[in-house]
Amino acid sequence: MKEKESILNGLRDLPKHLNSKTISSGIISGIFGWCTALILYANGNACGWSAQETVSWIFACWVFGPILGIIISLKYKKPIPGAWSISGAAIVVSGAAAGYSLQQMCAGFLIAGILVFILGIIGLINKVMKYLPMPIVMGMTAGCLFKFVTNIVNYFYTWSTDISNPNNTKYFIIAILAVVTWLVFSKLKAKIKVIPPILAALVVVIICVFTFGLYDPSALAGLTFYGPKFIGFSFENILGVIVSVSLPLTFLVIGAENAQAIGVLKSQGYVPPVKAMTVWSGIGGMVTSLFGGHNANIAGPMTAIVASDESGKNKDDRYASAVVCGLFCSIIGVFSSILVPFLNTMPIKLIYLIAGLAMIGVILSSLQSAFKVGKFQMSAFFAFFVALAQKSFLGIGSAFWALLIGVVVAGILETKDFKDVINETKGV
Repeated sequence: MKEKESILNGLRDLPKHLNSKTISSGIISGIFGWCTALILYANGNACGWSAQETVSWIFACWVFGPILGIIISLKYKKPIPGAWSISGAAIVVSGAAAGYSLQQMCAGFLIAGILVFILGIIGLINKVMKYLPMPIVMGMTAGCLFKFVTNIVNYFYTWSTDISNPNNTKYFIIAILAVVTWLVFSKLKAKIKVIPPILAALVVVIICVFTFGLYDPSALAGLTFYGPKFIGFSFENILGVIVSVSLPLTFLVIGAENAQAIGVLKSQGYVPPVKAMTVWSGIGGMVTSLFGGHNANIAGPMTAIVASDESGKNKDDRYASAVVCGLFCSIIGVFSSILVPFLNTMPIKLIYLIAGLAMIGVILSSLQSAFKVGKFQMSAFFAFFVALAQKSFLGIGSAFWALLIGVVVAGILETKDFKDVINETKGV
């Protein structure tokens, strides 16, 4: 008999799924995600917001987003971490540049959350995903994540070509040590199961950062704690706000952020709760809007880490990684005004390097799922390179356009494959 899905059941069984791999993977995913808070920090300053408004934005995204992930992960026992849309932050800045106040944009965030919630409730997302060929989704997923691996090469190139900079030389040495450590522990992981390769690489990076003096403690001088602030809503010029802010955010959550996470989960053999992920993302968007947050949704790249083999071979354990990730991010989010300056002095590229190593397995799995079947080869390739380009159009990220273009190409060039999938779906 199938166990009833409930948060209490997930919480009750959590201790037996916690181990060195699920904990380390969750922390690494959290660190990787939290480093992107620098984008919010910088963009808040660019928008001309006060320090408390900027911190409230960060607090809303990095407390309510992770809580969203914890709830879903516990209920469905699947690795589904929550966060916020990086591309959505760009929409916020463009909205500010267009002259919209923070209160006006909060109204736009609220409407976006309502739209996502409604689309989830009526089950439209479930239907769309049923008629979306899996090779296209996998091609999109691989394309979205591929930059994290190619950036490893880019970082090595930058650090090696400008060796006159002492810090670049140090970064280069640390990166080599991290990669070598990852390779060695990957080779020996059958014998040293208690220490995951990614955790070993992360420990090496942390030790080296402190040893080489790449962390500046003076950044902590004069820090002040800011809690969340209720921003309020202004519905002035609401039509313009809906077009510029609400609709792009809605498309990003549905067609990019959540779709990428869904693709990652499917590539790892999970059956993601698409409707629930959408409904809860809508609720998260509505809650975060109260405090200046633009949305709270499922995190694609972070899902790639916690759902991978880095969280352990037993897939039933991996939801614990998402819970650890959520706890890590939400606790840090509470102290965002204290901890953001820390991140301003940390070598972020080294964190991205570690995340790239963690994503290798998922990318390989996605590519195999996209191209080994023999169907939708052209459309999957289109989805792959459109997502790989990482270009936004009309304020909407490349993941959405990759899916759309992939489906269009399938409808034109791979009609038989497309009809076969639709017929199979109807027969289910």
